[in-house]
Amino acid sequence: MRPFCCWLCVMGLLVSGCSPPARDLEQTTTRLMMGTLVTITTFTTTAQPQQWQERERQAVAAAFTAMEQVEQMASRHRDDSDVTRVNNAPRGELVVIPDGLVQMVRTGLEMSHRSGGAFDQGLLPLIRLWGFSEPLAPTHPPDPTAIQRWLTQRQQSQQPAIQLLPDARLVLRDDSVGLDLGGLAKGSALNRALAVLQQQGIDHALVNIGGDIRAHGRHGNRPWRVAIQHPRREQHILTTVELGAGESIFTSGDYERFFIHEGQRYHHILDPATGFPARSGLISVSVWSRHDSSLPLDGWSTALLVLGAERGLEMLRSATGIEALLVNEQEEIIRTAGFPAIQR
Repeated sequence: MRPFCCWLCVMGLLVSGCSPPARDLEQTTTRLMMGTLVTITTFTTTAQPQQWQERERQAVAAAFTAMEQVEQMASRHRDDSDVTRVNNAPRGELVVIPDGLVQMVRTGLEMSHRSGGAFDQGLLPLIRLWGFSEPLAPTHPPDPTAIQRWLTQRQQSQQPAIQLLPDARLVLRDDSVGLDLGGLAKGSALNRALAVLQQQGIDHALVNIGGDIRAHGRHGNRPWRVAIQHPRREQHILTTVELGAGESIFTSGDYERFFIHEGQRYHHILDPATGFPARSGLISVSVWSRHDSSLPLDGWSTALLVLGAERGLEMLRSATGIEALLVNEQEEIIRTAGFPAIQR
């Protein structure tokens, strides 16, 4: 009689309409795009995992498609992108650009103005001199006379090197300028990906584009937790922070792309004022915001690393809703009062 009794109990549950218990489900999808690893992590509590997984798969695929559209528009590494079309146009020629690119360039110009030129989206010729755009990483600095020629040409220009007209036309004035929108494009891609996920009914997600991260919803009963890499200890975490819904964190550091030559570190974050890698006393900057748009944050982290702690924090006082964590050459942490609590 025992098996029969158990069968009756199960049938009773089915007839009464009882559903299986809900359980936590986390999914992570990673792709190589935009020159880095891009990861989308989603979270839900559901009693129907198979149905949710199918919806999640479709939503994540749509989010990656949205990011690919940003890459198609803004990547200087693609021959068919709008940025490449602008960079290849004769200098002084007006080029019509799409609305998404208008937004990125306008943000870059505003960031350049606010930072006194410490952030510059037009450094592609200088980046090429240093070799940071090449498939093979550079091993030594370029000829100093080539850098000086670039500086002289940039300083002698009688007009802004990049001009954006109200009718969505863009002009690059001379050969000292070329668009490199890598960080700004990441911010735009984050926004588009999160918007698509929300439209597809994904209530909790974290999108990570090469360490630039934005959160949506929560990770169960707590905020999302993200790690900030230690700038001098490979594979070590400097700290972790919690991100609430709509919060973003972007990090720039001299450890991301660099080479050592004659005992000196040369990294890819270039100072437009000198033509050389920034030497401000900072080695890493993480910028946090709860703004709906994460687009300007890479500009802020780059500008702060170029400016250094004193000048950078002075600039940051004029911003609303943006906080920073700085790491200096002594590996000391400096953070603004509103930066999320850090955990070691």
